[in-house]
Amino acid sequence: MHTANKALALTLVATAGVTVAHAAASVPAPSSEYRKDELGRIVEVAGRKATKCPKQTDRTAVLLIAGQSNSANHGGMRFSSKHPGKTVNYFAGHCYPVASPLLGATGMRGESWSPLADRLIESGLYDRVVIVTTGIGGTKIGRWQEGGDLNRMLLGVVSDLRGRYHATHFLWHQGERDLALKTSSADYAASFMSLVASLRAAKVDAPVFISVASRCGQPGDWKDDDAITTAQRGLVDPAKGIFLGPETNLLVPPSDRYDRCHFDGPGQQAFAEAWLRILTAYAHRAR
Repeated sequence: MHTANKALALTLVATAGVTVAHAAASVPAPSSEYRKDELGRIVEVAGRKATKCPKQTDRTAVLLIAGQSNSANHGGMRFSSKHPGKTVNYFAGHCYPVASPLLGATGMRGESWSPLADRLIESGLYDRVVIVTTGIGGTKIGRWQEGGDLNRMLLGVVSDLRGRYHATHFLWHQGERDLALKTSSADYAASFMSLVASLRAAKVDAPVFISVASRCGQPGDWKDDDAITTAQRGLVDPAKGIFLGPETNLLVPPSDRYDRCHFDGPGQQAFAEAWLRILTAYAHRAR
């Protein structure tokens, strides 16, 4: 998976707001076109101006997203929302248009949250969608557990968000790095529950959705019953507010991953569609 680029970049991008651009084989724009923080997260895209933050109502989804590169801006195709004003990317106290790459996550390619936001609006499930991304490419779960550097970053985002929004869902997509590191099921589960406990202590009471994800470059006949997916499926416990997200090992085959790891356009769309089904089913049960 991509590791975070820790160099601070200078600014300037001219590609903000492109509806669909850069297919899988395309080279991402030079890093000098974006400004990043010390974790490699995109914090500024020149030409992308802040917009009005919508008021949160019971018809507003506020999606807090974390994990590694397939939760960030490492997808093979760029998107921008077809519903400006109804969808926003919240970052550091401001709202911005929803467009790849999203502010708050690593990577300079595309992502799956713009098409998900559009689907949530077009399905009628929500009137407004607020996307809050924190994904960092190539990261192990130990960095996200309580006391880890990415846990501190995430809790900082939560603290900043609290001034304007209340997260309605926490979406987690991570595991590929831990499979490579041979993290045990028990250790993965313990780290994840530590992460959840830290969110609950920070008064994030949103339902938690955990993707099944560990596939990155394995051969086509690979089976996904490994230590990481075993842990992820075993963590699902509705009584604790933890629900199953997309099973991406099977949902997104190597043919829909531009480097056999990161989702290409069709994989990104399939991922977004799977999230729509899951969030719709949850909403119908909760109402």
